[in-house]
Amino acid sequence: AADVVVYAGSLVNPAHLRRCRPDCEFHDSAGMDLAEQIAVMGNAALAGKKVVRLHTGDPSLYGAIAEQIAGLASFAGFAGRSVGAAIVPGVSSVFAAAAALGCELTLPEVSQSVVLTRTPGRTPMPEGEQAAAFARTGATLAFFLSVGRLDALVAELTGAGGLSESCPAAVVCRVSWEDERIIRGTLADIAAQTREAGIGRQALVLVGQALAGPDAGLEPSRLYAPSFSHGYRNRLESERFEGACSIHAFSSGGRRLAGQIADALKADGLCADLIQGESALAAIWTRYDAHIFIGATGIAVRKTAPLLLGKNLDPAVICCTEQGAEVISLLSGHLGGANRLARRVARITGGRAVISTSTDVNGIVAFDEAAGREGARVLNSEAIRKVNAALLDGEPVSFRGPAAVYERYYRDLPHVDPDPGAPLAACAVFWDAEADGTGAETILRVTSAAYVLGLGCRRGVDPRTLADSAELFLREQGVSPRQVARLASCDVKVDEPAILALGKAWGLPVDFHDRELLAGVDVPTPSERVREKIGVPSVAEAAALFSASLAAGEGARLKAPKTIMGDVTLALARLPHGRGEACVSSGPAAASRRGRVVVVGLGSGSPEQITPEVTRALRRCDVAAGYTAYLDFVRHLISDKPCISNGMRGEVERCRAALQAALAGREVCMVCSGDPGILAMAGLLYELRDQDPLFANVPISVLPGITAASLAAASLGAPLQNGFSLISLSDLLVPRAEVRRNLEAVAGSALPVVLYNPAGRKRRELLEEAVDLFLERRGGDVWCALVRHAGRPEAGQWIGTLADFPRERVDMSSLVLIGGPRTRRSGDVLYDARGYADKYW
Repeated sequence: AADVVVYAGSLVNPAHLRRCRPDCEFHDSAGMDLAEQIAVMGNAALAGKKVVRLHTGDPSLYGAIAEQIAGLASFAGFAGRSVGAAIVPGVSSVFAAAAALGCELTLPEVSQSVVLTRTPGRTPMPEGEQAAAFARTGATLAFFLSVGRLDALVAELTGAGGLSESCPAAVVCRVSWEDERIIRGTLADIAAQTREAGIGRQALVLVGQALAGPDAGLEPSRLYAPSFSHGYRNRLESERFEGACSIHAFSSGGRRLAGQIADALKADGLCADLIQGESALAAIWTRYDAHIFIGATGIAVRKTAPLLLGKNLDPAVICCTEQGAEVISLLSGHLGGANRLARRVARITGGRAVISTSTDVNGIVAFDEAAGREGARVLNSEAIRKVNAALLDGEPVSFRGPAAVYERYYRDLPHVDPDPGAPLAACAVFWDAEADGTGAETILRVTSAAYVLGLGCRRGVDPRTLADSAELFLREQGVSPRQVARLASCDVKVDEPAILALGKAWGLPVDFHDRELLAGVDVPTPSERVREKIGVPSVAEAAALFSASLAAGEGARLKAPKTIMGDVTLALARLPHGRGEACVSSGPAAASRRGRVVVVGLGSGSPEQITPEVTRALRRCDVAAGYTAYLDFVRHLISDKPCISNGMRGEVERCRAALQAALAGREVCMVCSGDPGILAMAGLLYELRDQDPLFANVPISVLPGITAASLAAASLGAPLQNGFSLISLSDLLVPRAEVRRNLEAVAGSALPVVLYNPAGRKRRELLEEAVDLFLERRGGDVWCALVRHAGRPEAGQWIGTLADFPRERVDMSSLVLIGGPRTRRSGDVLYDARGYADKYW
């Protein structure tokens, strides 16, 4: 496309010029000085022509382009305009020479640096850039413009440079041209060979051990070594993570990084899904083995907090900054594999994995981390903390388990004793080991049998075919038959010889589940064909999940969805880690259990006023939710359970989080003061469930509490005996006009009225209006009361007539009771005359 080409005729291959247009104007720079070149190029460019300054190799190496660019920038052609320049890279002769020699210039353990330099001639070398100085580094050396002084160069390299005469060397002349010539040798003979070949210019000199190539028996690169891990291949045990990952990003930069992470994890064979938008985390929480958040840790903490049950059940959670510089392991570092995944993702992003677990920080593999790496199952996770603490502190720990596990992780720790004949230490690990544990205070129990293999097959399938398919399927999943705890199928297969034979051969129990129960199990890949044939949409997946849930309660996940191998269908479920006996349930209810929200009322919060039914619900639930001050009343009942809590005016957020936790399979207690159906959370939960289809099937139940009106009335006597009206004076949610209509309607009745939320520091207008209204309608001599902190030890009250009502003492801790025509006072007691005197006396 050029109109003008300026080229070095002594160096540029003439074949390049044949690519130009026939009318192109050529200028050979060999006979031109710098000013002449600038004038030709500048004037042509300012005349609107496209000018190409054609260099050999890459123009940035010894191309003298800096002075040309500067000259054009200051060129004052006609109209006083200057000329800009753009550089198009080329292939340097050093790289063309390496290609011609068939060698790598940067060999592992030999040379990881290449120096491109020259020897001094009419242009001197800067101080410190002598050939000998570069030679002493051991780098591969490439000398431009130096073949004419080769003898002097060799003398300097073998003298002050310290290189051996046996060091490989090569001279490549006119590389990539038709008359290319290559001289190979060593520093001892390269100069003589070059003279004999008559090469004195247009040649590159290469020196260094890397030129010996593979014939020198050099170490291979670690890049493709089986044990090497990088962004797109994971081979390190400390970075190995197996499972499905969801990746959540909340900005454009985060989404770009999320895509890179997903691509790398997929290249490593993992499932990695990008979660778009603000999807409810609860809906997918148990679907994935790990959740990766790109952004602030606060986002991850707030989104995951309502869903957490414990280290034995929670998926891995990590958080990554938008630039990928920091990858933080947040939850389930060992059993869930978050620490390993954080290191893996940091390898992808080029960042740093932030691991805070004490054992990892001190370079020790914790026992639960070893179980995670080995795919084993911890049976009692409550023992992890004490046993790992002993491991970390150097206290004796007895190890009874596979020799391979001990050799892999603990052989260099003298305080971990594998001797089966030695007395047990205070802390011990029993891994696939049977013992009574006499002498140990704390025992961590681990089993390699951590999976359930779900089976489906054609009637009468050959037993050998089923066995071969099962072994192949497990091998593809990286699981051995000894890691399978049991087999599972549908009751229609209860007499299938092949399945019975496999259970006998492997020494495993076989569960045959009722079809109606399997029909209720949610599976990822249901089949209409299977439904038509036997009445359920899944056999292998549903049976595996059902058995896993029966054996270990909630938390069972599929490690591998169904795979069809001819006449055999297989699926693999992962048994969750145990949490002692409290975690283990049995029967169909355990497998079909789904989350729910139980709304409970605490009354005043005093322990004696919380009903036994509410107490049982609080002890039974997985997660407690409520206004922080209300949860404080029941800390002794919920102990260390996860809580969904916030302050006043956070009701919608709190209720939505509770529904999300229930959607993820948790039983949530929503704690309210008084009665949950009276100015509390029960109605809001039902409203949210109706509005959001996501929560449509979440069960909600309500357990009553003692409302403040009942507590206040009991402290006063019996002022509500003939019925009453209850009105809230808060206009935060209900419009003020509606509150006024309610007051008007009630004031005209004969019923006593209880005013909730009567006044705040700034909100007092409706209280004033209400008192004035009742003075007008019922008169100033009607009895009334003010009760503060009803039902609590600090409770106080005032009783008098409405004319004397102390409006200034009313606050949000107060309840106002205004009597009717039947209200009577007897000392410090108010009561409503029931009407017995008129009828019977």
